[in-house]
Amino acid sequence: MQYTYHITPEDFIALNIYFAENDPVVKKSFQKLRMGATMLVFFGGLIFMLALNMFTPLAVVVYGIVAALVYVFLPRRFYHSMRKNVERTIRNASSKSICGEKTFVMDEKTCSLIGEDENSSYEYSAFSKVIPDKEDIYLFLDDVSALIIPNRAFADDQARENFLTGISAKIEAAKTEISANSAVDKSDNQV
Repeated sequence: MQYTYHITPEDFIALNIYFAENDPVVKKSFQKLRMGATMLVFFGGLIFMLALNMFTPLAVVVYGIVAALVYVFLPRRFYHSMRKNVERTIRNASSKSICGEKTFVMDEKTCSLIGEDENSSYEYSAFSKVIPDKEDIYLFLDDVSALIIPNRAFADDQARENFLTGISAKIEAAKTEISANSAVDKSDNQV
């Protein structure tokens, strides 16, 4: 099977946002940042009012509202900043192969990604997981790097589902084969 498509900066941004929203370490770090910023605004404001001898119930209410606004709007600011940083990375990248025309070819034992300044081949066992998202399918090679297959690479939803089923089966079969070979190697070493 062969799929030809164009990777846009939006696809690359979507992968980074997906990662930030779903990686446990990033989520935990962001939640700590969010709580810390909220507490800093609230308690920092109250300490400031105490230092100025202007501490009143109104100050508590005002800094409480400001802290709540920080808590609510910080994610929007975070993702806006992330989007801008990814766009800057794409613009300034020394390798222009991040975006552009790509062809993903699936053979029996391997798959290949061919594009501008890129010709990579992967055994199916190299993929750690397949994640279907709203607009794209991510074929993760490890915890942070993935191949992007946009939904527009498929003629329709059925073709997308067939791709997902096919590649998931090939990945599972490759991993099962490696496990079986590993078990045979262990038993040969024990004899």
